[in-house]
Amino acid sequence: MPREADISRRKRTGLAIAAERPCPLYATISGIRSRSTVGDQPLPTRFLHGLAIPDAGAYELDPVHTFIYFSVQHLVVGRVRGRFSAFHGTVVVAEDPTQSAVNVVIATASIDTQNATRDEDLRSAGMLNVASFPAMTYAGRGVAAELGGRWTVDGELTVRDVTRVVPLRGRFLGAVQDGRGASRIAFQASAAMGRKEFGLTRELDKESGGLIVGRDILIEINAEAIAVDRPATV
Repeated sequence: MPREADISRRKRTGLAIAAERPCPLYATISGIRSRSTVGDQPLPTRFLHGLAIPDAGAYELDPVHTFIYFSVQHLVVGRVRGRFSAFHGTVVVAEDPTQSAVNVVIATASIDTQNATRDEDLRSAGMLNVASFPAMTYAGRGVAAELGGRWTVDGELTVRDVTRVVPLRGRFLGAVQDGRGASRIAFQASAAMGRKEFGLTRELDKESGGLIVGRDILIEINAEAIAVDRPATV
């Protein structure tokens, strides 16, 4: 058992993460490496200003374990929720994490709100217009640390032929070596986009002035990404 003084010292330096209980982190704190393991494998994770970050490298989204959800207010009191089921993307973590990048391409026809009639309407020319714009994209350049262990990606979202800056705020959840020996990272992220800013204004308001569908679309991402064998270039 660690002595109380030792535990107190490690808590002050942040080293209690690895010293007091197993935790999936392989951390750099003020130049000092500390390890924890799953089995016998160290997990590649660093710390910067007290925030956990993955090791530098390129990671591809795992479509089986990544979920892109959205929701919008309906008739003021409720919310309609849905997701996009087809996409691909890459997260490039730079040695300087603030220079990292995110690139995601989403197939607009894969929209799914669990209602076929509504989904076809959302794919129509008046909304996503999937026939002319089969994909929407997100390109993030630059990452900033926030309070509370969160990061903000400064990125641009393109829907149809409109591109707007949409910050993506997220949290790194950790890294692990999976059963096949692949390095895998996980994170959560969220964003909000204004329908009017992207020209998605149909049925924004009723003639009486009451709101049918909310003005803002909330986006939530739960993702896993797998390290790929190529240089970490932004």
